[in-house]
Amino acid sequence: MKQKIFNKGLIIGPSGIGRVHLREFIRNGIKEIGFIGKSKVKKRLFQINAENLKSIKILNLKDFKNIKKFKPDITSICSPYTEHLNHIIKCKKHSKYIVVEKPFIWPKNKLRKGKIYKISSNILTKSNNKIAINLPMVSIVKQLSYKKEIPKNIKSFKFSYFTNGPHTYENIAVDLLPHALSFFLTATKKMKFHYKILAVKRLKSYWSCKIEINNTMCYFNFKQNRLSKESKLFFSLNNNHFKRLQKSIQNEYLTYLIKNGKKKFFLENPMKDYLYYLFKNFKNTNKIEINNQLTLNITKITEELLNFKC
Repeated sequence: MKQKIFNKGLIIGPSGIGRVHLREFIRNGIKEIGFIGKSKVKKRLFQINAENLKSIKILNLKDFKNIKKFKPDITSICSPYTEHLNHIIKCKKHSKYIVVEKPFIWPKNKLRKGKIYKISSNILTKSNNKIAINLPMVSIVKQLSYKKEIPKNIKSFKFSYFTNGPHTYENIAVDLLPHALSFFLTATKKMKFHYKILAVKRLKSYWSCKIEINNTMCYFNFKQNRLSKESKLFFSLNNNHFKRLQKSIQNEYLTYLIKNGKKKFFLENPMKDYLYYLFKNFKNTNKIEINNQLTLNITKITEELLNFKC
C-alpha cells in the first residue's frame, strides 16, 4: 500500500471504470469511501478482495444532497460523460479535489463549435487546480520515454484502438480521441500546436481521421463493438510498431507492449500509475496545470474534428 494521501473518498458512478477508482482508493489508504450510483452497494464490491475491505468504511450516499455532510477529500467522477458537467457542479463545493474520467465534459446536445472548449476552460480556470482529468496514455508515453522509445522527431503517428464500448458514429471519437491525442501531445512535449484536418470517416461502429499536427502526419482509427471480448490497441511512431497486450491477474491488468513483433516491454498499469500521479500531485500547481491544458487541447481538436465537413 502506498503512502496515505486522503482520508475520505467519493465515487460517482462506481460501476465499470468506477471499480478501478475504488481499487486505487483502497490501495492509497483511503479508509472511508462513499458511493453515488444506481446499483446496491454489495454489487459494487464483488470484485474487491474481502481482506482489503476489513478496515474500510463503505457508505451509500444515495444522492448528491449527502455530499455536504460527507465532505470527501477526493471525488472520482466516473459517470457517463454526458453527466460530467452536472456532477462536477454538484460536487465542487463540497470536495477538496476532483478527478474526472475522460472525456472531461461532453453534453448530450450538440453545441456550436468552440462552446464545449469555452465551458471546459471556464470550469478549469475557476477550479484553482482542484480538478484533474484521468489520462492514462500519458503514463504509457512517460514509461516509453524512460526506455528511450519516443523519437525526438515524430514524422508519422498511427493510433488504432478497438474496444467493446457502446458508442456509435461521432460518439466513438468523443470516447477515444482523448487517448490518441493525450498520447501524441505528451510524446511531442508541445503545448502549442497547429493542425490541419485532412480527412474524417464516420460509420456506425467505426471512426477514423487523418490530421497533420505540428508537421506530423497522424492517423487515428477507432472501432467499437459491444460483442468484442477485449480491447485492442496498436500504435506506430515512425517505423516502429507497438501492440499492447493485457493479462488479468487478481482483478488487475498486467500491461506490456510488443515492439515490431519481437521486443517486449512490461509497463506499470497505466490507470494505476496515472491516478496515483494525480492523487499525489494535487498540491503541485504546475503538474495539475499541465493536465488541465492538455485536456483543453484535446477538447479543442476534438471539437474541430467532429465539426469537419467531409
